[in-house]
Order: sequence, then C-alpha cells, then structure tokens
Amino acid sequence: MPDDVATTCVVRSPQDPRAHASDRLRWASLPRELRDEIEATMEAHVVEEISVVSGFTPGMGSLLRLSTGEQVFLKAARTRDARECADLHRAEARIATRLPAAVPTPRFLWGHGDGDWIVLAYEAIDGYPPREPWEPAVLARVLDTLDDLARIPGARQISLPPAGPQLASASIGWGRILRDPPAHLSSLAPWAARRLSSLAELELGVLVACEGESIVHGDMRARNLTVTDDAVYVLDWPFAMRGAGWLDLAHLLVTVGAQGVEGVFDPPEVSVPDDGGTPVVTWDDAERAGAWLTAVFDDHPLGAEVHPGDLRSIVGGFAGFSMDLTRKPAPVSDPCRPTVALGQAVSALAWLEHLGL
Repeated sequence: MPDDVATTCVVRSPQDPRAHASDRLRWASLPRELRDEIEATMEAHVVEEISVVSGFTPGMGSLLRLSTGEQVFLKAARTRDARECADLHRAEARIATRLPAAVPTPRFLWGHGDGDWIVLAYEAIDGYPPREPWEPAVLARVLDTLDDLARIPGARQISLPPAGPQLASASIGWGRILRDPPAHLSSLAPWAARRLSSLAELELGVLVACEGESIVHGDMRARNLTVTDDAVYVLDWPFAMRGAGWLDLAHLLVTVGAQGVEGVFDPPEVSVPDDGGTPVVTWDDAERAGAWLTAVFDDHPLGAEVHPGDLRSIVGGFAGFSMDLTRKPAPVSDPCRPTVALGQAVSALAWLEHLGL
C-alpha cells in the first residue's frame, strides 16, 4: 500500500434514529465458511454485533466487538442476492485503497471478495451523523471540511473518472419531463412547469460546468457524514470522481435545503403516496431557503468564483434528476426514495428560482 494512502477507521452511531437495520444481513446470516475466514483474518472471534448504518441497503453494516476487545466495522453483501449493493461495495473498495491520507474519510483495513460475497472492514471510531434539521454549528464544520477536501491534490493520479460525463448522463431529467410531463407537475412545482424548455436547455451545461481536478465525493449528504468532537469524516466513496471542487458543496446544500436548518428555515413537507396518487408539497419557507442557499454558497471559499451559469446548470440538473426520480417506483430496499427525491427537487428549485434562469 502506498505511503500516502490512509490507514483506516469507520464510524459507529448505534443510537442513530434513522438506522433502518431490521432487514439487513447480520453476522449470523453469513455462511459459516465466510465467518471462519473473516475471524481468521482478524485473528479474533466476534462476540457482539450492533447493526448501525442508516439507510436501506440490504447488505450487512455492523459494528463488531471482538474477543480481543477491539471493534471493527464490517460491510458485506452477496452478489446473488443484492447485486447493486455488492457492486457498490466493490467500487468503494477500489476507491478506499487509493485515497490520499489527507482525505477525511473512514480508513480501509482489508477486503474479501470471492466473486459472490464482498466484505469490507474498517476500524471503528465514535461519531454521529448530522442531525436533521441541521444544527448551524455542525453545518459550519462540515462546510469547512468540504473546503479542505476540495484542495487535496491527487484526483488524476488515483485515476478517478471525470465528473462531467457521469453527471451529464444523469442530468437529463428535464428533457425527459419535457417530453412526458407528469400531470401533477403544475401543482408540485409551478415555477418549473412554466419553464420546462429553459430547464431542459440549462441542464445541457452540466458537462462543461463539472470540469476540474479536485477529488469529488459525488454523493455528499448527511447520511454520508459523521462528526466527532474534533473531526468530520466523509463516508462511502463508490461514486468518487475528478471534477470541480465546488460540486460537493452544491450537492450538499441542496440536501440541506430539503432537511432544514435550525433557526433559519423549516424543511418542505413532502408526501408521495405508495398507491401512485398525487404527491403533495407544502413549503412556506421556500423563498427564505433559496436566498439562504445562495448566500451560503456565495460566501463559501469554493463558491466565491464559480461562474453563475455553471452553478445554475448543476443545481438545475440536480433538480431535474430528482424530479424525474420521483416518477419511478420505490425499490423494496429504499421505500423512501421518491419522497427524499421530491424534497431535494423542490429544494434545488427554490435555489434555482432565486438564482434565476
């Protein structure tokens, strides 16, 4: 392993109320032969397990206490049962072994892959995810961390793929909506419904807006962050890219808009019926949130010199991607996906409306 690759750590938060671990794999569910191999690698037996990861992925995500008294965080998934989850773990392992030591991330210990099972192990540290709505003091620490992350060199040297093609291929939501607009769009997002052609044109600028040489996480949100008394850690890197340093800042702020900030604005109230009925959005603070997002981005060191057209393309592309995602059925592993996507879509639109087209 190169000297500039970080050693490892992973975060635990067993009290996280957003942990949805009832359907996750547990240690006892792994094949006996795999458990024996894992324990041989760790040179210790597992004596206690706490399933701790928030989210809905079906793979294992557990804090394991070992017979030595040490703790290890273990992820595992089986290709035969959960191919998407297993493939994400494989992508994460490829990135985790190459990230420079300066990146504030949980650090990789070892991995196991046999073509079917994929297992990733990390050293455990105590931490907690940002609370929703966001606490201003915690958000300020996260924003400082994003500035530090964007200035770490090495994205090209560790062969991260360019962000432009990846994000541009995802930013086609408004074009799809323009060709087949949902019946309820005017009630959900009247400002956007009157500007579909302009929004479809706007998202075409994503490819150029992404250009840069920074290490970009690609999925910057509260569930991929953990906070300790003296540090902020960025978790889960399967979507890492090389691109503009401010992309993670813009992505995070859209999700913050959807979650609210204590003492500043409340999040939108979003409802997406399971039976395919009409979604409902209520957000009295949309204008306030849009102005706040603009001010925070402009005041951040990464946002100060971003071309306004590039920012509009990225925010608009994210809004279109999220709005289009609300039309797709929720996967069994992530039943809240349409609701979360709609909240992020209206957050991005509130910001874009303030920025103007």
